[in-house]
Amino acid sequence: MKEKIYEFINLEYLEIMADGDAEMKTVMLDMLLTELPEELNKMKTEFSIQEWETLGSTSHKMKSTLSFVGNSEMTAANKEIESICKSRENTAQIAPMIQTMEEIAPKVLEEIKMEIAKIS
Repeated sequence: MKEKIYEFINLEYLEIMADGDAEMKTVMLDMLLTELPEELNKMKTEFSIQEWETLGSTSHKMKSTLSFVGNSEMTAANKEIESICKSRENTAQIAPMIQTMEEIAPKVLEEIKMEIAKIS
């Protein structure tokens, strides 16, 4: 069994998708560095203007991004956001979930940068 190197990311899925290709892995990690903050900002904006359908779509798109990150807490919060947006019920519960994602994101991004440095 492999030891757990990181606290906030699990790159098993990314490893499978990159299939041992270090360049592919770097490209995917770089994409996460850009996409994660952009998508979170988008979600915050959509929440603030109560664009539930758009927020639900952004959250849905975020699922694939988060599968590469492998952070279960962010994945669970995102899944709940998408679910709430579909039902349009208890939308106030979205705020703390976005906050959770925002609090974890910098730690995730830091570990992704460490992994990129390790590959390079």
